[in-house]
Amino acid sequence: MHSYRVAIVSIGDEVLNGDTLNTNAQWIATQCTRLGAHVVEQRTIPDSVSAITATLTSLNPSVELIITTGGLGPTHDDLTVAALAEFFGDELVEDISTLEYLHQYAAARGRNMTERLRKQALVPSSARVLPNRVGTAPGLLFARREGASVVVLPGVPREMEAIMTESVIPWLTEQIGTGGYSVVRERVLLTAGVPESELADRIEPIRSQLPAEVDIAFLPGAMTVRLRLRARGNVDSVEKTLDHATALLTPLLGTSLLSDRNERLVEVLQRRCIEQQKTLAVAESCTGGMLGAEITSVPGSSAYFLGGLICYSDAVKIHFGGVRPETLSTYGAVSQQTVEELSRYIRAAYGSDIAVAISGVAGPGGGTVEKPVGTVWIAVADRHGVQARKFLFTTDRQTNRTRACAAAILMVLERLQSD
Repeated sequence: MHSYRVAIVSIGDEVLNGDTLNTNAQWIATQCTRLGAHVVEQRTIPDSVSAITATLTSLNPSVELIITTGGLGPTHDDLTVAALAEFFGDELVEDISTLEYLHQYAAARGRNMTERLRKQALVPSSARVLPNRVGTAPGLLFARREGASVVVLPGVPREMEAIMTESVIPWLTEQIGTGGYSVVRERVLLTAGVPESELADRIEPIRSQLPAEVDIAFLPGAMTVRLRLRARGNVDSVEKTLDHATALLTPLLGTSLLSDRNERLVEVLQRRCIEQQKTLAVAESCTGGMLGAEITSVPGSSAYFLGGLICYSDAVKIHFGGVRPETLSTYGAVSQQTVEELSRYIRAAYGSDIAVAISGVAGPGGGTVEKPVGTVWIAVADRHGVQARKFLFTTDRQTNRTRACAAAILMVLERLQSD
């Protein structure tokens, strides 16, 4: 019994030369892995019929499915459909349902049907058309009994994701479930407060007790380390295998373990705030709204997050953040006293159970001997009082801002834990 193998092909000169960040391949791989497929290869190739057909030819014998993204559209460099027609020896035919949709799409936007738009309805004759509800280029499915099946998706992320969700994932779920394949399953443990090397040392004594089919990967992030447990086996046994491995690891991780649900740090924050019926407000200086953006990136955040203040200048800290002018003149914006006053005031002003305030020297300039670049003060205020903590991060601006947001979330989680 072998796993259902998938190769992902990203098509586009703009991806190859760095003009476009290739987030599609990551998203597709994540979805495939969650379904139990084994992503064995990813390739990025140019907009070229010969490159596309050569890639399909080389991948065809070694996988069950090839998923391509990019190169669908009405412009001269959208060559994927032509390449697929050549590869499968198909002729292009006009798909009536797609053509009707394109007429409706154009009319709804006050546009006329053009030959360039009509071109989107031309598809290889052996393909199953996968409707695109948010764009114009449909996806295509070539379901094969021999050799690899091929799924063809647009490169626009929201269009690709919509077609994957509506059409490809249900089809792929059926292929894996009915084909007698082994499946790949993952369990991701989120930890904080312990560096990667120390986690490895903690785990080492029991590595020999872990099931042989379980692979462990350490995935460090901003103030956290994720432990990814991955196992391959039949559907009935693989989850039990991961349960056993998790049970062995949990006591060794202790209080550093925040979640075993493959959650982001901010998702843990949301879940715990809602469970404890706590509301949160933020005041941000050096992070400039990053923390609020991260919090609201999770659907349902309105259940606990009230809002925040971006107080970049001293004047805003005074007039809207409740910081006393003498505090700023005596201690400076990046100080324990400033973030304590900010957090107290914002908690009262917003009427939140918890408030967190951040102020720091993000860099690359602005540092001093006393407060070098990377110095960040964070305070959390709740009904028990205020707790402030100083951090010294790096000399990189983006890293400092990202770590400050993660540190702020971790401090809030600590207060929730002790409440």
